Amino acid sequence: MSIKMNDIDNTKLEEAMQAYMEEPDQEKLIKLVYAIQETKLFVPAMEVQKKGGFQPYVIKNAQGDMYMPAFTSMKKFPQNQKYQGMLKIQYKQCVSMLLDHPTLVQGIALNPFSDNLMLKSQMLELSRKVEQGAKDAPKAYSVKTDDFRMVVRYNVEFHKIPEKLFAEKTAFIHSLTEEVLCEMYKEPYIEVGQEKQYPYTNDSFEMMELNIRDDLSMIQVIAPSAYLYQTNCRELYIVWNPLTDQVGYYAVEKGLYTEEVKFHLSVVREDGSKEKLEEAPSDGNVMNRIMELFGGA
Repeated sequence: MSIKMNDIDNTKLEEAMQAYMEEPDQEKLIKLVYAIQETKLFVPAMEVQKKGGFQPYVIKNAQGDMYMPAFTSMKKFPQNQKYQGMLKIQYKQCVSMLLDHPTLVQGIALNPFSDNLMLKSQMLELSRKVEQGAKDAPKAYSVKTDDFRMVVRYNVEFHKIPEKLFAEKTAFIHSLTEEVLCEMYKEPYIEVGQEKQYPYTNDSFEMMELNIRDDLSMIQVIAPSAYLYQTNCRELYIVWNPLTDQVGYYAVEKGLYTEEVKFHLSVVREDGSKEKLEEAPSDGNVMNRIMELFGGA
């Protein structure tokens, strides 16, 4: 299609979108929120003769939910798609359209024919809090959404637990119980004043400690099976050498919906870096594989 207006350089936003879609953790979510704040978007619009202006188009997904389509650049427009008009407006104006004038529209569909990243109303509300400079804005994502539960679990399983492990080592290991784990998962809910929405109890966690050799011990944690989303962990493994205090952290992580691999064996290293190592072995072989990996660390 031909649009007689200058294109928009949204490179940083598109990079943040791609990073979040590939690995939707809390850190990447917050980077996306900040990257989109001061951007402009192309919004397809149709003429409204009675009002003498234009209003945005609306599209529906397979479930019948309605979204306002918006594009980050001209190259994201589908070929041969024609619109009556095109608005070039700031993202925060899009947010105002949807939040200040409630309709049946659920949010914004960014680049619906390619990336198709859905920014639901909770995301728009979070953006507004960031724009207003709220100190707790990064924690304000609604706990009533699957996205929040997914992000919270990811943050606990791949940041909070390994950070404490590598900082405190055997002191943390010896203090670890089902109750301690349950409290760690609960903290984000408490921080946003939604403790009653927390879905787990101490019984949701199972721990088993194995003293395998004089120089090798392991704790297996079976994480809650409820609300186990992509990038969340089915099992956590803490390994250590009692003779040297060397520690390791491994996890059986649920694959992305776009991947054929159902579960990955992942590692978090002492520098905080995370890596998907391989497809997770069958249940009976996970511990043996982790012992091999830790022994070769």
